[in-house]
Amino acid sequence: MGDLTNKHNLISLAEGIVETCKTHDIGQFNGNSVRLRVMEDVTANWHSHNNSDELFYVISGEVHIDSEIGTQSLNANELYIVPAKMRYRARVEGRAALLVIDSIK
Repeated sequence: MGDLTNKHNLISLAEGIVETCKTHDIGQFNGNSVRLRVMEDVTANWHSHNNSDELFYVISGEVHIDSEIGTQSLNANELYIVPAKMRYRARVEGRAALLVIDSIK
């Protein structure tokens, strides 16, 4: 796991990722995992997290969060929290970088 005591330039980290879907662990705090995720022309599988909400903060690009209550389209500098137990998937057309925070339980 990464180290939160160091400064992280998320844009530079994202630019170094060439895979179509890659998660980079940044660190942990207060029982939460902090990750940088880069997605390019990909749709994640439908799933849910039983014990944790999941926060998505869009750094660049556009991300669509499809859920049982509809779709939220997020642009850079927007965030959305998916409540625990809600079935959802993330979908990206083009390239997007996100900060993802959820419980490590």
